Amino acid sequence: MNKIISHERFLVDALATEQYGCEMGRLCRGGERISLRGELGAGKTTFMRGFAEGLGVDSSEVSSPTFTILHVHESGTGDIRLVHGDAYRLESMEELQEIGWEEYLLDPRTVVVLEWPEKVPGALGSDAVVIELMHGAVGEDGVLGRFVRCMDPVSNEASMAARRCPSCNKTVAEDESSFPFCSTRCRMADLGNWFAGNYSVSREIEEDDLMNPDLS
Repeated sequence: MNKIISHERFLVDALATEQYGCEMGRLCRGGERISLRGELGAGKTTFMRGFAEGLGVDSSEVSSPTFTILHVHESGTGDIRLVHGDAYRLESMEELQEIGWEEYLLDPRTVVVLEWPEKVPGALGSDAVVIELMHGAVGEDGVLGRFVRCMDPVSNEASMAARRCPSCNKTVAEDESSFPFCSTRCRMADLGNWFAGNYSVSREIEEDDLMNPDLS
């Protein structure tokens, strides 16, 4: 990947999210590892469609690999491969290793993107770029959109100690009781946006999703 400079950006809608993904995909040359973070509905699949396009992969083939764990896509030229993983339903690192995870990581022409990486700590090693999407951000003009944060491997450790509130974009430490929100008020505002239909998810919600507190 070309030199990544840690940055933050407001994305006004799904199209902007997809275009950002395309921009990031075009920076990749093979061998990159990307930790893709974000709650349900944050725009991860939308980002991935754009990212695939930037790599030269057919974006219409991109979908959430929640139940299959990994999707493997070849670029049109065959000189780069995209491995798109989802660790949400995994119980251990061994489950990834059983399906050839280490082989993909070692392949110099493969770009690996893993959603819900916190479920399998260490799966991407220490040199992964972290891209974090947060829905419900409010732009300077009051427009509701999403916030994206990109952190290069050098700044990952320091940056992950404090994140942005999805509602008001203020910095909030991970040890705050209201995390990832800065306050109960912002948490309730975010919930109100869900009820108002301002958010959408990129796949059909399953019963397990509704029962899992991590997705609330």
